Amino acid sequence: MRSLRSIPFLASISLLLPACQHATPTLADAAVPTRPVHTYSILAVDKETGEIGVAAQSHWFSVGSRVIWAEAGVGAVVTQSFSRVAYGPELLQDIKDGRDPAEALAERIARDPGADVRQVGVIDAQGRIGAWSGERCIGEVAEVKGDGYLVIGNILANPHVAEAMAEAFEKAEGPLAERLIAAMDAANSAGGDLRGRQSAALKVVSGDRGAQPSEGILVDLRVDDHHRPMAELSRLLRIHRAYQLANLGDEAVAQKDIEKATQYYQQAQELYPEQVELSYWRGYALLKAGYTEEALRIFQEVFAEEPAWVEMAPRLMAAHHLDPDPDLLARIAALAPAPDRPPFPEADPNRIEADIRRLAAFGTRHTLSDTTSDERGIGAARRWLRDEFQRISDQYHGGRLQVGLEFFDIPPGRRVPDGVELANVVATLPGEDPNRLFVISGHYDSRASDPLDATSDAPGANDDASGVAAVLEAARLLGGLRPRATVVFLAVAGEEQGLLGSRAQARKWQAEGRTVEGMMTLDIVGGAKGSSGKFEPWRVRVFSEGVPSAGPPIVGSDQDAPSRQLARYLERVGEEAVPGFDLSLIFRQDRYLRGGDHKPFNDLGWAAIRLTEPHENYSQQHQDVRFEEGLQYGDLPEFVDFGFTARVATAVAAALRELAAAPPAPTQVVMDTSGLSPNTVIQWQPSPGAAGYAVLYRRTHEPTWSYRRVVGSETSVTFEGRSKDDWLFAVEAFGPNGERSLPVYPAPRF
Repeated sequence: MRSLRSIPFLASISLLLPACQHATPTLADAAVPTRPVHTYSILAVDKETGEIGVAAQSHWFSVGSRVIWAEAGVGAVVTQSFSRVAYGPELLQDIKDGRDPAEALAERIARDPGADVRQVGVIDAQGRIGAWSGERCIGEVAEVKGDGYLVIGNILANPHVAEAMAEAFEKAEGPLAERLIAAMDAANSAGGDLRGRQSAALKVVSGDRGAQPSEGILVDLRVDDHHRPMAELSRLLRIHRAYQLANLGDEAVAQKDIEKATQYYQQAQELYPEQVELSYWRGYALLKAGYTEEALRIFQEVFAEEPAWVEMAPRLMAAHHLDPDPDLLARIAALAPAPDRPPFPEADPNRIEADIRRLAAFGTRHTLSDTTSDERGIGAARRWLRDEFQRISDQYHGGRLQVGLEFFDIPPGRRVPDGVELANVVATLPGEDPNRLFVISGHYDSRASDPLDATSDAPGANDDASGVAAVLEAARLLGGLRPRATVVFLAVAGEEQGLLGSRAQARKWQAEGRTVEGMMTLDIVGGAKGSSGKFEPWRVRVFSEGVPSAGPPIVGSDQDAPSRQLARYLERVGEEAVPGFDLSLIFRQDRYLRGGDHKPFNDLGWAAIRLTEPHENYSQQHQDVRFEEGLQYGDLPEFVDFGFTARVATAVAAALRELAAAPPAPTQVVMDTSGLSPNTVIQWQPSPGAAGYAVLYRRTHEPTWSYRRVVGSETSVTFEGRSKDDWLFAVEAFGPNGERSLPVYPAPRF
């Protein structure tokens, strides 16, 4: 049985507007202390447990700091609208003094000169209720009184919000806190606060008046500023429950009930799998119980996520929480991950500048330009690039780079009316496997305003001498590398005429039976100031396709195609190699009305991505060199930020080094989808030369991998209590020095 009181939306709202701008509103008595915390709330008593609870939400900062009050064994209070905070402690004291909540509230309201803008709710431990909504509270204003609960709110989006809260609370099951959350969620679904959402709070106290303050508060959570405060509050409640279980596990350990402790820790971990600490204490309980091998497996997973936890075991022994055991300590210490590698060397902006200026000095590098001159045209440019790669091979690689020109006959087309013989400059660093390729490319051709103009100056400093210079520098940075996979440094022609060189190269490798496991093209990475005037020298865009251009669709996710995995990989390694550099993941294949040399590789089903500066300048790209109406047109070296290009080269070279040194990615990665289960089971085939495997996982709305679980040499893993409906997974192999392969998204196995 519940009663609804809906108060009409009254006039005189304009009188309240100054209150939104000052600490004290315009009231009959201007000295009345008040602040506008318009909100809606629910107060309730659990008749079975005696618990008393209150929850509130508002489009106001930190609603929990002013609105909600509760005391164990006494009751709960909300003071909202233009809140008078003192109502909280005053009414709780009145209840302790034996007063009826409704009577106590009525007396205090009668003495309050600001009563007409107050909204107050109170409930005692017996479920008795008092409520007040002043006539100048802003509508919709409503009160719903039920058996042991009160819903009260103002500035509600519509009259149905309060009823929805009450109905949801009555239908909800489980602990009081979860029932209060259900009521607040229903309010949101019905429209909630007219203005939107910002903060929320939840407090539940014991029904035992004699409880100590530290024991009497059962739940006390606040979200002060969030775009989805109730969702965040629900998440915090889940974490709170996990830590409650972990605390019970601690108590069970103290009582030497290790079996029960292990159960508590397992339940806690299932509730909050993201927190490695809960996993550690589960391992600790297993260790205490004598399950050493299982404990060590858990410790290894924890150390892979948070290496600092390696130091916990000796501290536990020193504090006599573990029996002294040097052999055990040695085994635990051996689980520590490999130490961080030394910083990756930085690219040299001066070398990059010299390379860009040299390429621009060829006048034009148009695909149809002169091939015989030694000073001008694409022929001179490609021969210089071949010679420069050979110099790099001799100076940095001990002559191991295999350098040459690969020629392709291109038939007539829209931008090559008579056809053309073009040449790609290819520098190959042989790996243990000649058929596994990782490729980094830039295009060395350029163009002026007319795509068929093969004679006018087209310096192409940014588009794309910058990318080619970065490829040259990456080849220098990787000097001495003895990779497992083969690395190709590639400068292609024909990009401006329709991706001709990259398409021909990709098809050639496919015909030879070679597999490009990852391709990164650097195109327009000069970091110029954009046409908008914006300039971000510490951010580069990384484009990747979601749904594969070729091959079977990705089941269960449109964000986990191989190219997306490569983009995430580059972000992780590149940002570590260049601290402060933002490799922004752009989840589309390329910019509108543009294409890049990664696309032909995507079309063959290979992982390929594009890097481009954050703000392009269209008065410089594809423009005749000229000065017009006070503006310099043309793609000139003076517009390039050589330090930006150096950062790109460093980031990409670092990723290329790890990719090429890592074992092959696992194959036949599958996820069991043959039946309904709260668990997730993933299996895969071994990877040659792998030292172990790890599973990456994230929630479905997250763009990048959030967690990593090392599983050692196992080729299957079960995530208990982690539903495949709510999580995305991938499996990677790693080598003895920690080099990680590309992750592989699991296919469903029905």
